[in-house]
Amino acid sequence: MRRLQILTLAVLLCLISVAPRARVSAGKHRLDPRAYAPGEVVVKLKRGASALSSPDQAERLARVKTLASENHQLVSDRAPEPLLSFVADNSIGQIISGRGLDRVFVLSFDPGADLGLIIEDLRLREDVEYAEPNYRIKPSILLPNDPDFASQWSLLNQGQVIGDFLATPNADIKAYSAWDTTVGSSSVIVAVSDTGVDISHPDLARNIYTNPGEIPANGVDDDKNGFVDDVHGYSVGDGNADVSDIVGHGTQMAGLIAAEINNNVGIAGISQSKILPVRFFKKLGTDPEDYDATVADAARSLVYAIAAGASIINASWRTLLTPDDVPQESALALKDAVSATNDAGVLLVCIAGNEGFNLDFSKIYPASYQMPNQIVVAASDYNDEVWHTPFFQFPIKSGFGPHTVDLAAPGVSVLTTTARGACPGCSTSSNPADWYSRADGTSVSAALVSGVAALVKSKYPDDNAILLKRRILAGVDVLAALSPYVITGGRLNADSALKAVITFSHPELTGVTYKGGGEKLFLYGTGMEKGATAVVGRTGYPAKAKGSDRFLARVPKSALPSGKPVSIKLRNPDGGETQSITLTR
Repeated sequence: MRRLQILTLAVLLCLISVAPRARVSAGKHRLDPRAYAPGEVVVKLKRGASALSSPDQAERLARVKTLASENHQLVSDRAPEPLLSFVADNSIGQIISGRGLDRVFVLSFDPGADLGLIIEDLRLREDVEYAEPNYRIKPSILLPNDPDFASQWSLLNQGQVIGDFLATPNADIKAYSAWDTTVGSSSVIVAVSDTGVDISHPDLARNIYTNPGEIPANGVDDDKNGFVDDVHGYSVGDGNADVSDIVGHGTQMAGLIAAEINNNVGIAGISQSKILPVRFFKKLGTDPEDYDATVADAARSLVYAIAAGASIINASWRTLLTPDDVPQESALALKDAVSATNDAGVLLVCIAGNEGFNLDFSKIYPASYQMPNQIVVAASDYNDEVWHTPFFQFPIKSGFGPHTVDLAAPGVSVLTTTARGACPGCSTSSNPADWYSRADGTSVSAALVSGVAALVKSKYPDDNAILLKRRILAGVDVLAALSPYVITGGRLNADSALKAVITFSHPELTGVTYKGGGEKLFLYGTGMEKGATAVVGRTGYPAKAKGSDRFLARVPKSALPSGKPVSIKLRNPDGGETQSITLTR
């Protein structure tokens, strides 16, 4: 199956070379069987559904299994799988409950079943909030080549030769200048939601996150977060602590973000932050090319990253959907998880894709959710032009969107780390010089933005996702060649992001009251603005003005358990936040 998928992807890449400048989706939505896991449906139940009423987990799953019509055959040896089966700490538990992620399940049917009919039946049920295929995820495709440290043009471009082409001096992200301000902080955690990471790579090992609450390899969940032995991250796809790279993609991202600086080894990453590997791609067999990933797995990876304390999540992947496959209701489970990252104030860096789609018209996910905490990144080349076919301006390879893609960042022939091992993109060489390669794609561009975000977070540790995003976008180098393609009209600049002067509100919260009967939370204070969000624990709820000094948010009782103190604050649309007030109901 994997070889068939790779062949299909190769054909897609060949077609890109003759694509028009602006590829816009059209036509009737269809359910392409290559775009989802065979026989799998993601179902979210409504709050209060009878299937959820039992306190016993086994009983709840048995009831969920009966949701499907008798006309559709469930796979007998696979019980419904909860999207999130762990018991999280208080703040993360509130996010999970607030977004209803604890009401999402994956149902497994006969692989040959008609998922369209099954989903149609499930959507007709009064207790079902949504039902959708378990869409597949793919990483951006990268092209390896020989390593050369002096060719890190993306960090410092001196007009060197890149392959057969001469680069334009200063068409880089000014990382060298940024390091005069900060090289980053080990207290900043960047989650790499991806195919895994080679955590023992000599250029990465010292910058891999270590969970201080977990004892390695003792088979015990020492920190009680629901994940056994997650010392250096977790494989949410396989359900174990093995975060080794099974494709090679995640290690490339990790090197761009945080390869060690000044260690006389290989390359330099942008920020000396900590990389949290969160592998959601899973092995399907002994063949290295036999792997897969779905939106359910991706959603789990985002929630784990929040729970582990990441400030930034690099999501260099997208759903395996063509724009014609994207009805309004698609990929809602992933949307719930992305909403959770927004609630938590975590920056989510997403790709614009490598197919040349105009995202103003052609939706890809997670980029097209367009939430306040997301940055969507296009790829630029070593001449500060949007990534396109060599020798010709068109066709364009990078996804773009003058109203939907925020900025561009280098994404052509960028040097990074290579995983070692037997995976499709790994090096089997014992020569350290072969543990590096060049890479193309918006995956690379997103990782560079994540690295700069980590630098900015190091300088401004109190910044939430909105403020980090505003500083990065305010610091771009505006370029005429990029203005038709991205909102800012510019390319990433690390030095300017660190020095950007932004203004934001400073609201004050003077009091809060809660009326449980109507599930009404009233917030009192000054400087609160239209479009504000009430942050209860770590979950956000829209707040509406009920006067100049009073806002109302609808908050379920489950977010404010009786007798338990909960932190509450208000966040304005520009990222300005109040201080927190503790409320005990």
